[in-house]
This record gives sequence, structure tokens and C-alpha cells, in this order.
Amino acid sequence: MSDTYRTLFTHRARMVASVIGFSFCLAFAGAAIAQTKAAGSAPSTGGPAPGPACDNHPQSDWLINPSDPGPVDARAIFKLIHRYNWALDDHDFGQLDGLFTDDVFYELCNAAGEQILKRTDKDTLEIYLNGVFNELTAQDTQTRHIESNILLNSVDTNTIQGKTSLAVTLQHPDIETPVLDYTAAFRTVFKREGGVWKFSRITLITDGRKIQFRAR
Repeated sequence: MSDTYRTLFTHRARMVASVIGFSFCLAFAGAAIAQTKAAGSAPSTGGPAPGPACDNHPQSDWLINPSDPGPVDARAIFKLIHRYNWALDDHDFGQLDGLFTDDVFYELCNAAGEQILKRTDKDTLEIYLNGVFNELTAQDTQTRHIESNILLNSVDTNTIQGKTSLAVTLQHPDIETPVLDYTAAFRTVFKREGGVWKFSRITLITDGRKIQFRAR
């Protein structure tokens, strides 16, 4: 092929490529404009419908002036919270034994006050948590529950309310340091049964509105 033909062929190829590229851009832009117009003319749904309201609301009058339980009861409650979090970190179903009343109420809520998940007795809660343990173990993921600012309020001889700040990290085998999973308020009610304190109500309220799978 002579230099003249080679030059003409190259110029023509560039022109064809430019036309094809320009046509593609026009088609893409036209589709985008049409989609924008269609979206603008359609009535807004405002996103997905909100879920049911969180049962154990974040507001609590007792937080202003809590009534401190006795030191023995307070230590028992602290120990109960620690045992629960260690069971979650160890992914150990056996460590849940004796932590909950038979009719324990558990709910997971987001920062918007919507209830994401609910369990209403010990058996279904333990099944749910065991499923979480199995998934974390299968993924070789280690959780760490870091609790702080525990506040207790004595309601009567056999009832104590609690609120705790919670931060949870995840450690995966392919990362050097753990990452933050979520932060939350851990709201609880404890009942004394046969002289033993147990969880009667648990409400986990994450600080994020767009919550996904959180039990940990």
C-alpha cells in the first residue's frame, strides 16, 4: 500500500470512528434526557414506606434522674450485659444460656425510629442469634462489642431499666485492622426471676438510618 492510500485510509478510519462515537453520545444523551423528563413528570413516591415504629422509644423520662439500684444488683446487671456481649463476640450459643426470660422481647431499630426486626420469646431470639453466629463463623469474621456509659434505673425490687452506648467492630482475615460496623444505643429492661437477673427487653437502636443486617 502506497503512502497516499495509507494516509487516506487512516483519515477515513478516523472519520468513521468519530461519527460512530458522536452518534453513540447523542443516543446516550437522548436516552438520559428522556429518562429525566419521565422521572420529572411522574409523581414522587417519596421512597419506600416506613416500617412499624420502634416499640421501646429512645425517649425516657428516667434518664433525667435515674434511681440507682443497690450495688449488688448493679454488679449483677453489669455482669449480665458483659456476658451477653461476650457471647456475641465468641459466637457461642451456649453462652446465651440463662440470659433471657422466656418472654423476652427483642427489637432492632434504626435512627429514624423504625422497627427493622422483632423477636418475642427466648426460643426465637436464640435461633436468630445462633443464625448470626453461624454466618459470622462461616465468614471468619470477628466482632468486638465495646460498651460504655451504662446507666441503670431501679423501677422496683424486681425490675431495672438500662441504657448503654455500643460500638461494634468487625475484623476480617484479609484486613490489617478492624473496621467499625455500627454504633448504637442498647436499651434494656431486666427482670429478677428466682433471684437471678435476666434480660426481659432488648432494643438496639443504631445511629444510622439506612440499616442493613445488624444483630451483632
